[in-house]
Amino acid sequence: MKLILTILLLTFSFGCKSQNNPEKVETDKTTELKPPFKNQGEQENYWAQELFKKEYKEQSYELYLNEIKEKDGTEFIYDNKSFSIYGIDEPLKLLFKKGILYPQLISGFTTENRKTEKELDSLSVSERYFYELSRGYNLTIMNLEELDFLSNSPKIKRFRFWLGRPKSVNPQVYIFELTNENADKNTNLKEFITNSKLTFLKEGWIII
Repeated sequence: MKLILTILLLTFSFGCKSQNNPEKVETDKTTELKPPFKNQGEQENYWAQELFKKEYKEQSYELYLNEIKEKDGTEFIYDNKSFSIYGIDEPLKLLFKKGILYPQLISGFTTENRKTEKELDSLSVSERYFYELSRGYNLTIMNLEELDFLSNSPKIKRFRFWLGRPKSVNPQVYIFELTNENADKNTNLKEFITNSKLTFLKEGWIII
């Protein structure tokens, strides 16, 4: 009788433990991209994935707080530098209107007056290219898109865009990350961007 009672008590004890420790529910994880690739788009998504894996370090950028001038919804001027944007939806334009993305993040702040056209014409092709590169005038942004496959959190969104420079035929890819600590799965893109901050920005490969 004592043996039977002991067995019943042990069985009850194990049953209680299983009730107090339910199985953990794991969230879905993004599928890691691996070669071979079917097209150039898959290849570039892989490069973006690898850039985040190897070079990501959370950063903190300030908003551009000076006046931002907008022309025709396609050009945004930040003091003596500008972004011209093409094919970008209205919610994404908030990145430029709110000063989350601005040219000085790429080329730095400069106060030196721009060279005159006569001075620019005296430069060689390579000298002018590197001058324009360092000054960051008239930069063009296109192909701005969210890389939703690179984030599992509703508080983080990652993006890619092509940056064009004057006198340069080949644009360069840039990758960036926005963080909104108050966002959840129901937060729309406009609201997300409005209350977000830039937490990563990195230049990538050249489009050939």
